[in-house]
Amino acid sequence: MDGAIVCTPHSTHFGIGKELIAEGQRRYEEATNDNIEEKVSYRSINVLMEKPITTNAREAKELHSLLMNRREEHAKKSSTGLSTTNDGVIGGGVGCFLINHSANYRPQARAAHALVQSGKLGTIRHVTAFFASPLSWIFDDPANTGWNEPDNSGEMLGNGFAWGQSSHLLAWIYHVTENEHLVPSRVYCAMTTSEATGADVSHAATVTCQNGATFSLSGTSLLPGNAHSDPPVSKRVKIKIFGTKGALFFSGNDRDPSSGKLEWLSSENDTVEILCPELGFQFEDIDQEGIGPESMQSFIDACLGRDDYYPGADSLVGLRSVQTIDAMYRSHVSGNCEDVKS
Repeated sequence: MDGAIVCTPHSTHFGIGKELIAEGQRRYEEATNDNIEEKVSYRSINVLMEKPITTNAREAKELHSLLMNRREEHAKKSSTGLSTTNDGVIGGGVGCFLINHSANYRPQARAAHALVQSGKLGTIRHVTAFFASPLSWIFDDPANTGWNEPDNSGEMLGNGFAWGQSSHLLAWIYHVTENEHLVPSRVYCAMTTSEATGADVSHAATVTCQNGATFSLSGTSLLPGNAHSDPPVSKRVKIKIFGTKGALFFSGNDRDPSSGKLEWLSSENDTVEILCPELGFQFEDIDQEGIGPESMQSFIDACLGRDDYYPGADSLVGLRSVQTIDAMYRSHVSGNCEDVKS
């Protein structure tokens, strides 16, 4: 087996992810054990995990730590001559660990990430982000327990739109800003909930980051219509990232590429550049036809041993997203600003 796709209920992600990481570790140790007379052929195990990585900050942290330990061990044994696919990424070298935030693997996300990493935005100081989905029919239906009810761990204080939808938005931002620019520190959040299920259907949150940057996040499932009707109603996304040298704007609706664009506004020469102009606006990839979304293609590339697969959402992106959402629920319950669990 070269890889595994985990598309099980959110509450099961941790246990399955931990077992897959352990299997990858077992294979690696077996192949690098000098005490074994008959050497075994090494095959890494690659993982594509459905989002979110977990619904529990402690579990997300543990999975990330396991992957970081694995990468460090591989670096020490780099002279073994084993496959070193994308050694620089988290989980790299001994199999990938990707999360299926499909928007992160789109060309627009790659272009935005490259722009931020080039330094053209300078130091990021503020982000505003909004996500609206026509999904009230999910969060108002008591039968959809996996979407609407917390698991039985006692650590998940709520379930609904934040876990089901805002995780996409947060993952895109944390990937594009390459994590160290926006490390969440404190969160204040207020939510509204469904009278039928108690699931959160909208929220407004303020996130303070370790570098002093501020982050305004809002979202709702109350957009009229149905995302899965015929014809489907589009989701609406607006993201604005402000730095000391410019700003990056990305907005539109996910069923119409002509509805939006990715814009870079430079404060140094007062210019506006459209990135990926031929593509317009694209966010989640939910097309059921063809060869699958870019996230799937990256996973397949990793399974084939290619060194150019794109890590659009690694375990650190997943961890930051989970930490933020966890703090949002805790803030809503307490009515106070809450520290992010590190």
